[in-house]
Amino acid sequence: MASQPRHELAVWIEQTTQEMASEYERIRARATEDPGTAGDQGEENWAQLLRQWLPSSYQVRTKGRILSHDGSASRQVDVVVLRPGYPTKLLDKKLYITSGVAAAFECKLTLTAAHLKEAAQTAAEIARMAAPRHGTPYRELVSPLLYGVLAHSHVWVQPGTAVEKINDTVATGARDHAQHAREHLDLVCVADTCTALKSTELRLLHPPEGDTQLLCLVGHYLTCGQAPPVGALLAYIMIRLGWEDPQVRPFAEYFRLSRLLLRASGGAANLSPTGLTSETEAEAIFRSTDFLKEQPWSWDEWSFSLE
Repeated sequence: MASQPRHELAVWIEQTTQEMASEYERIRARATEDPGTAGDQGEENWAQLLRQWLPSSYQVRTKGRILSHDGSASRQVDVVVLRPGYPTKLLDKKLYITSGVAAAFECKLTLTAAHLKEAAQTAAEIARMAAPRHGTPYRELVSPLLYGVLAHSHVWVQPGTAVEKINDTVATGARDHAQHAREHLDLVCVADTCTALKSTELRLLHPPEGDTQLLCLVGHYLTCGQAPPVGALLAYIMIRLGWEDPQVRPFAEYFRLSRLLLRASGGAANLSPTGLTSETEAEAIFRSTDFLKEQPWSWDEWSFSLE
């Protein structure tokens, strides 16, 4: 019996990964001559990857700040993904209005722990710029604006050390800066090593005595060694876009079903309080008698897994 050929999606993602590795070597060879230009080239690599892989209705721009409805602006971010329909007049202002930004990224050629610590602070600051939403667990616990770190490579000698450092530093950054589930860093993708992705889940605790409690578990899981890091990155971005934009959901489903988000390791901490409004928390407890059971994936804003 003939073996099944490799899935073309995996081949295409592997080709993209090889292109990123080749670009990293090319840029690094001259980085000491002109670090600023090298950084710009690295940012453009990631911007081009997103332009080529995300739905064409999403525009990708480099270098700008995010402008809140109250007039405050974020520190500069390297890459922004703009929602469909972003006003043409505002495209080149380099101040991108919060409600029009689907995702923002900090880009690094060679990732360090210091980069991750700074990104954890920026993630919390940017999440606070979006107006709070109410009505369902998803709307209250997940920011409409995804924020992450994209890197070609890292400073650690061994891949295993890199994975451990990324995991530990992301967790520490969340403890130091995030005050709510939606303020955690969403993702870290190192193209030649691994991708760390945020996870937000709800669970019910049934103590022998006392009232049922709703747990909000927020953490990160690693996709190292399962699928190419860039593949996990794209699948996660597609799913996050799909939560906000039903037009993206067919593509998100395809990436998810292609098993690009297999978890290798990770952990989560219970947030107390959950961060939900009292009305939403009460409704979630009422609806969620089966939260401890495995459920099929769905675009349900009351579901046990929100990302």
